[in-house]
Amino acid sequence: MPTDAPLESLSGRLVDIARDVLIHEGLDHLTLRHIARTAGVSHGAPLRHFRSLADLLSEVAARGFRMLSEAIEKSGAQLAPGAGPLARLREGARAYVESAVANPALFALMFRPELLDTANPSYRRHGTAAFEQVVLQVRAAQDAGWHAHRNTRVLAGAVWASLHGLATLWAQGALSGPVPQASLEDALTTLLELLLSDQPGGTR
Repeated sequence: MPTDAPLESLSGRLVDIARDVLIHEGLDHLTLRHIARTAGVSHGAPLRHFRSLADLLSEVAARGFRMLSEAIEKSGAQLAPGAGPLARLREGARAYVESAVANPALFALMFRPELLDTANPSYRRHGTAAFEQVVLQVRAAQDAGWHAHRNTRVLAGAVWASLHGLATLWAQGALSGPVPQASLEDALTTLLELLLSDQPGGTR
């Protein structure tokens, strides 16, 4: 017979279980009833901690954005001392794509607002923080002369969109048909060379 875990520990456990169900069983199995049954608690227990399934999934997505931010942040530590801001932007871009491809189910959920409670504070905070990390790296590269006159946020959005597109296409296997010989490394290296060249300048 299911029993409810202590209140202080159950909410985090439900998020863990929802993430595991997403990764191992897929989005179609993400129901409050299935999550509660897997947790060994009553069917009503999740709604004591989360307003809805969308609210619970937003906490899962928030963890994904934290993971993404951490991957981008750690990428800079791999560079040699004195590496310039454009090199840091390149490593952050690489970390974004590699993290997304390594976690395709979680990555897909993070960008499905129709399944999430976009007013969830954790989701908003960590989603915003992940993008602001890209903005800061782009701004630093601009200060060093890379597309210095372009709007920073628009430029950061274009970088994000390009990386997101590659990660999504690769994770879904959509590039294997038209580009069967290419590896992820081939595709990523080519994208970074085209997107983040050392040539300064640019127009408004």
